Amino acid sequence: MKSLFLAIAMAAMLAAGMVRPATSAEERLEGKVTGTKVTICQFKPGGCEGTLTIETTVGGKDQEVTIKVPLGTMIKRGNEVVYLPTLRGKVVTVTHVTERGEKTARAIEVKP
Repeated sequence: MKSLFLAIAMAAMLAAGMVRPATSAEERLEGKVTGTKVTICQFKPGGCEGTLTIETTVGGKDQEVTIKVPLGTMIKRGNEVVYLPTLRGKVVTVTHVTERGEKTARAIEVKP
């Protein structure tokens, strides 16, 4: 009886939008940045929003992948903060999740 009540309560909260369904697990993608697009940039750590396009190899094939970079995403090279517009030509590792079919960065590490 208790589990039925919990299932009904969870279904009601999902329907009301009070609980978000779990997003996909974080993944990592490494490649060379071929382009960036900045929509907002406040010169503070995590202060740039936009997209970055990286060239990477998936299954033995080269391909370009575009990743959304939301405001607040930390971009670092070691302990140094780096800004989105400076990434073109750099090799990066992007930790991301896929939400609604779109890759969204959680963190970006610039390789030395």
